[in-house]
Order: sequence, then C-alpha cells, then structure tokens
Amino acid sequence: MKKFWQQSALSFALVSTFGASSSLAAYETLTSGALQEVMEECNPDNLPGVSECKVNGIPGLSGYSLIAARVSTIVKNDITVGALFDSVWRKGSGANADYIFGAKVLVNTEQWDASGLAFNINDIMRRTLPNKAVAVGYYDGLPSVPKKLLAAGRTCQGLNELEEGEDDPDRDNSWVDLRVDVNAADPDGVSSPLSPWLFVKTKAPQGIELAPFAFRILNSDYEDPSEAVDLFTAGYQPVGTPDTGCGGEEEEE
Repeated sequence: MKKFWQQSALSFALVSTFGASSSLAAYETLTSGALQEVMEECNPDNLPGVSECKVNGIPGLSGYSLIAARVSTIVKNDITVGALFDSVWRKGSGANADYIFGAKVLVNTEQWDASGLAFNINDIMRRTLPNKAVAVGYYDGLPSVPKKLLAAGRTCQGLNELEEGEDDPDRDNSWVDLRVDVNAADPDGVSSPLSPWLFVKTKAPQGIELAPFAFRILNSDYEDPSEAVDLFTAGYQPVGTPDTGCGGEEEEE
C-alpha cells in the first residue's frame, strides 16, 4: 500500500507540475519590517471571485524553468497521513537569478491518533533567506480545489499559536507561513484533501539545497491550543538559510 501511495503521489506531482502553463500573475509581496503587520490576507473565506495572491498557472510567471522536484510522504505517529510535493523553478542564472519554491499537499483519511479524525493541515511553513524579499502566490488548479491560500506572512507562528491578546504573530523572516485548510474528512464542513500549489518567490544567490528541516507542517485547529501537533520534514530551500527552529531557536539534530 505504501509503495502504491508513493507511486500515485509521484504521478500526481508530474501531472501537476507539467500540466498547466504560466499566465496572469498576482503575486503578493510580504512585509519584512519590524513595525509592519506580519500576515497578508489572500482568500480567507475561500471565495471564488477573490484574486489576491492568486496566479493563473504553474508557477504563475513566465520565463521560469523547473530545476528540481520531489515527492515525500507526510508521517505522524508512524502513520502516513499524506504526501508533500516540492518543486523549484528558476529564471536567470548566477547570484541574480529569481527562484520560485512551490509546495502542494495531499492528505488521506488514515487514523493517526486516538481521536479517529483525519489529519488536518492548517499551516505549511518553509524556510527562506531572512534578508531577501519574498512574494507569495497560489494556483488552485482546474478544476479548482475548494480551499484556497487563506493568508501568508513571514513568521513561524501558525493558527491558534498566538499568545492571548495578540493580533499578529511574531515576525521571523527566515520562515514563510502559508495558511491553508486541508482535510480529507473535515468534520466541520467542506473537505479539501488537496491544497492549492503554494508558491514562494525569492532569491537564492548560492543556489538551492535539500535540507532535513525545510518545512514545518502544523495541525492546530483545536479549541485547546495545547492539542496542536506539528512535524518538520525535508524540502528544498536556499543555500545559506539560517539553521534555526521556530522563534529563532537552534534546530535539534
């Protein structure tokens, strides 16, 4: 079954990567200043007519070439709960090249804890260079997935992780938070087992690398924030990205 899942995921990634063209774009530049609001709303209500952050195709801008792509399983409590598709496109060469890092997740209904609920993904966070500008976009496919990119910001604090009384998460420019709602069997409404393609446009002067803690995936849609769970997993990131965990702490080996 695991082999079948991995083969299916790989086939899906290839079709998704090469099955759409780049056209109109609406990438949104994220703030980076200490006194600026961290989160940028994209489509918080999943409405079909909203264009903020939405692009028309993969990766949403012309002139980019795919240079890396991989598929990995998402595992929690030794249970495979989904798959992560990770791709990188580049335009130009050398230190001035532009890069687009793309991610997409597909989850299943496997029981992974005592609750019996399917694994829910609320935030997909990926590392980036803190001193480089970042813009984000999403492509919801044809036919489009029902749940869009809700919001994005340069932080590693996700849904329900703010301290009481806070309105905006702590800034951490070495991470980009992509707020989604992905669940194959959502008990509260419309299920969306597949996320949109989530794009991060930035610079990588020294190129890219496959790193063990490039992604943080968060499941935190609980009334009690202490019930939230997360996991770190491998992915592509710019070479030279700080080796820190959330909040600037050193990542444990």
